[in-house]
Amino acid sequence: MKTSDLAKTHIVLVGGGHSHVTVIRSLAMNPEPGVVVTLIAKELDAPYSGMLPGLVAGHYDFDACHIDLVRLAGSAGFRLVHGIVTGLDRGSRRVLIEGRAPLGYDLVSIDVGITPNLGGLPGAEEHALAVKPVSSFYQRWRDLEERALTPDGPRRIVLIGAGAAGFEVILAARHRLRLLAAARGINPDDFSFQLVGSSQLLPTQNPYARRIARRCLAEQRVDLIENDRVVAVAADHVRLSSGRTLATDAVLISTDAQPAGWFKDSGLPLDERGFLAVRPTLQLLDDDDIFAVGDCATVLEHRREKAGVFAVRQGPPLTENLRLRAKGLAARPFRPQTQFLTLISAGEKYAIASRNGIAIGGRSIWNWKDRIDRDFMDMFDVGAAMGPGHLDVADDMRCGGCAAKIGPVTLSRTLHRLGSNTGALDDVAVIEDGDRTLRLETIDFFRAFWPEPYLFGRIAAIHAMNDILAKGGMPTHALANVVLPHATPSRVEEDLFQVLAGAKSAFGEIGAEIVGGHSGEGPELAAGFFVSGRVDRSRLIPKRGLRRGDALILTRPLGTGIIFAGAMRSMVRGRDVASALREMAQSSHGVARVAIDFAPSAGTDITGFGIGGHLLEMIGDDDVEVQVDLGAMPIYPGTVALARAGIVSTLLRENLRVATDNEIAILEPWKRAILFDPQTAGGFVFAVEGHRAAEMVAALRQAGASSASIVGHVTARNVKSRRLRIEGDFP
Repeated sequence: MKTSDLAKTHIVLVGGGHSHVTVIRSLAMNPEPGVVVTLIAKELDAPYSGMLPGLVAGHYDFDACHIDLVRLAGSAGFRLVHGIVTGLDRGSRRVLIEGRAPLGYDLVSIDVGITPNLGGLPGAEEHALAVKPVSSFYQRWRDLEERALTPDGPRRIVLIGAGAAGFEVILAARHRLRLLAAARGINPDDFSFQLVGSSQLLPTQNPYARRIARRCLAEQRVDLIENDRVVAVAADHVRLSSGRTLATDAVLISTDAQPAGWFKDSGLPLDERGFLAVRPTLQLLDDDDIFAVGDCATVLEHRREKAGVFAVRQGPPLTENLRLRAKGLAARPFRPQTQFLTLISAGEKYAIASRNGIAIGGRSIWNWKDRIDRDFMDMFDVGAAMGPGHLDVADDMRCGGCAAKIGPVTLSRTLHRLGSNTGALDDVAVIEDGDRTLRLETIDFFRAFWPEPYLFGRIAAIHAMNDILAKGGMPTHALANVVLPHATPSRVEEDLFQVLAGAKSAFGEIGAEIVGGHSGEGPELAAGFFVSGRVDRSRLIPKRGLRRGDALILTRPLGTGIIFAGAMRSMVRGRDVASALREMAQSSHGVARVAIDFAPSAGTDITGFGIGGHLLEMIGDDDVEVQVDLGAMPIYPGTVALARAGIVSTLLRENLRVATDNEIAILEPWKRAILFDPQTAGGFVFAVEGHRAAEMVAALRQAGASSASIVGHVTARNVKSRRLRIEGDFP
């Protein structure tokens, strides 16, 4: 590899705001050689603020107005950290992230939006719902919406803040609640709506726009109170500076917001309101390698209101300047426009257009706004062009994680050629180590299924430890084996630190430690661990030993192979990937400790061969069969839809070579795909006496295995060629 091709510069994008999604799209379409990009996002579905009122009004669904950051980052080959930034350490050039190791940067850009400023209004934090940040508002609004549609739910709605956002949201809320109330048999006229502003309506707009807006409020019977500031919020009323009191059941706030809390003590330059102070180049006043854009920043020479239009327009110059700085060149100044088009929605499919002192309203304006908004969102819908069946088991894109393992038939034949007794082999070596204890040793290693090193390292460690835990043992120490992509020494150091820091966090939680290992460079990220542990001889859980009458309990959902096969092709929702990652990153130690107390007759962790393959291993040639209830099996969100669309792991074909039972063969292909889907950091399957199964499930759920379920029963084998009897259907 040529030196010029090595990864040299690490750009960290903090926040998934409007400017940053534009940067990601631009760098995806025209990559910058030698640059590695990491996006850190608190929310994996980034809301487009221009469509929020339409979402509240019911004109759009959630996906229509949210940018899927997992898909977007994946399509660009960028790393994604789902986390909360708490600060910057400029001395060591690291981003501080809540609950995990700091992340090194060469260049960093901040686009984290704003947070509600409720502290100066007594009672607001207890009794009001803030419209900002948009990312967390919608779910709270849905909760309010549902309460409002109950017989004794809130009816008197007051919104504080008469700017554009407040105007849009109060009319959107009115439209939605009246529409749903009628459908539920509630009189829509039981609701009342009031908009209160400390200044005049739409203070930054021209008089013509305000005139149209006032007419809209009057026609839709929303009371407008201008130039009267709210001074206190209570459970059933708000009090105004004029002394007036407004009775209310629910209060929404869309007033001045404040910057992220960590800015204050960051040592970064701030404006008089605490927002990051930047130059026209979008760089901080005192640091050429830190950029800030969107609502969280103020360009001191070109002050503009906090509006999404400016954040969107900052995307291209930010991209250009990040490219220039990555090459060691000076950034170029950017001057925002002074005249710009404003499109304000008005509840029903009606909008107001305002520019250069002119304004016009109408349904055609809403259609125009709708088209502009949808065109903007379409730019980031990277999965839209890929239809069902885009990928199959012959696809050239190879999966990572356990889906990158060698298939069971190939493995068995290889071991047979070596003269090994394949029937006696297991994932874990059980070694005599004293009168009462046995030593357990296992090894795991695979290509990365997730490009971000810290989380990959943590999950790889959890996956490796599961072999020991499934035996009833306790891991004590580990050796690491890490392969890192070719890069400059500083970049290799940072990636190695992140992988091992993630692994250390997992091992440390149960008192184990990494005592050594090996590292090297290669074409892609890969990692694994040799793990040692011990188990009391009397508590060893064998893989074989199923008894008639046993119940089978699965502790975690299925579907990681399918989910990440879909993620590689941008075919899976980001929230479904996040759901799987959250579960995979949780230690199974507590769950395994609970299981031991129920004295399982057999058990194993579900890994490369899928639950179907591992159940066949547990049965072996014993004279039993397992009745599997597909309907009882927990499944990760999105798995069934992906499997039905033909999206499967690259290991599936090999796994199906052991599925010779007729009953398996006649299953629909998508069902076989789930049953034999390879799992990374998968759950355990334990066999326990049937009468204790319900008690064990309850205990497992209390220990953190919220998806633990009874998924099958062991019976006598009635048909010689049948080992698995399939019943039910996946949920």
